[in-house]
Amino acid sequence: KKLGYLVCSACLSPENEFRFMLINQLQRDLSSSHVLETACSLIALCNLATLDMIPAVSNAVIQALDHGSDMIRKKAIHALYKCYQMDPSIVSKDDLIAKLRKILCDRDPGVMGASLGIMEALAKVNPTPFKDLVPSLVSILKQIIEHRLPREYDYHRMPAPWMQMSILRILRVIGKGDMQASQGMYEMLGDCMKRADIG
Repeated sequence: KKLGYLVCSACLSPENEFRFMLINQLQRDLSSSHVLETACSLIALCNLATLDMIPAVSNAVIQALDHGSDMIRKKAIHALYKCYQMDPSIVSKDDLIAKLRKILCDRDPGVMGASLGIMEALAKVNPTPFKDLVPSLVSILKQIIEHRLPREYDYHRMPAPWMQMSILRILRVIGKGDMQASQGMYEMLGDCMKRADIG
């Protein structure tokens, strides 16, 4: 199944009529009880989605955000953002931001990390809805630099550097031209720089 989706991604142009024939299969796999089938369909959706497909699969993608598997939740975040980029009407911007806020508190660091890139992209367009997240982002950054995440997120003994960079970029966007938001970050940014110097 994974190979089939991969071949379709590589061989079918966005205008190819066979892409529309995939909708039923994607719907079945998105609602499958088998985790790997659901994961394959979410990956395929990111590569194969067309504007016409999105209404048929968007509800299943939104439901996957609450899936019991962290792998599925992580892939659902990317699939939802892909769908949202193509058709913003599938979910209101406020609902999308609300979902990202919930995901930011996910028990799995990988799922939380997957939301950061999308949050950064939305914050660049309009940082206002994210300004009250400064304490949460600072708290997450503190946990990261204090090595509270599992060791699998370390890179050469540096704790979750990609997440650190994503959070720092979001804080930069939120704090730009806002003294109150910036003041909530200064102490943590100082700690972050000190720890980076120490290694």
